[in-house]
Amino acid sequence: MKIYSGDFMDVVMIGSIAYDSVESPAGSIVEGLGGSATFAGVSACRLNRFRDGGIQVGAVGVVGKDFLESDVERLEGHGLNLRGVERSNDLTFRWKARYGEDFGDVETLDTQVNCIIGYTPVVPSDWQDCSVLLLANMAPALQLSMLEQVDESALVLADSMEKWIVEELDGVKQVMSRTDVLVINETEAESISGHADVNKAAEVLVEMIKGDLVIIKLGAQGAMAFHGNEVIHVPAVPDCVPADPTGCGDSFIGTLAAHMAINIAAERAPEHGLRESMVDATVAASLALEGFSIQAIEAAGQVEYSRRAAAVDSVV
Repeated sequence: MKIYSGDFMDVVMIGSIAYDSVESPAGSIVEGLGGSATFAGVSACRLNRFRDGGIQVGAVGVVGKDFLESDVERLEGHGLNLRGVERSNDLTFRWKARYGEDFGDVETLDTQVNCIIGYTPVVPSDWQDCSVLLLANMAPALQLSMLEQVDESALVLADSMEKWIVEELDGVKQVMSRTDVLVINETEAESISGHADVNKAAEVLVEMIKGDLVIIKLGAQGAMAFHGNEVIHVPAVPDCVPADPTGCGDSFIGTLAAHMAINIAAERAPEHGLRESMVDATVAASLALEGFSIQAIEAAGQVEYSRRAAAVDSVV
């Protein structure tokens, strides 16, 4: 049994912490707290609390000199350790976008990379023996830098996006070759594998990663996990009223990472109860969908999480 120090971090993640301005048919938000580490981190912490998991979750990233202290307190209030987040003299990353009538297409109106330019992640030394390394959506070079700093025994979960697949495919593939659990959407799966059929895409992807678990998110159709000879399909939460799809995938993978870390802490296989993990991840994604920024995630209590999980289980 591994002996951990008092500062041991079960889940260490890298991702963006940003201010998002989003328009959709449901309304809009100006400079709402966003970014892949924000959604993944808050979702992981809330799952940990609702499951009484007893794990520690830490984020590595960068924010600007203008990042509000109230937002630092907001993230830390959820239990997210920000000791790995540095403050730059530049401004915080910003993204402005508009979703179409069906919420399927998004038009990026403005991107201000700001403090991420020239940023090199630094993992605190006492976090380097973490159980789970979550590479949330970020440039492949930054994900690879994290892999170089964290112990090889860590379970690696990785996400990406179409931008990196198109612009930096070699880097994406390098990350994949060191990934135990790959979590991407069906468009990304097709772009990498060359197959529109999800089952065929998964066959290709599982050969490209270090581990043997590929999860493909299907939007309104839920998600599918491919693990050895096992295929698990979890439907989406029924009757969701979309507001802002930003952060759905990040909330999904953050919740999944927390589940796997709880399993490891309990000396179970990370994929123990995989379907239940995916249901909880789907619930977190549904909450991200139904609110702007992390508002709906924060507002939902354990009763609402359980109600949504039961609704997923009720779908035939």
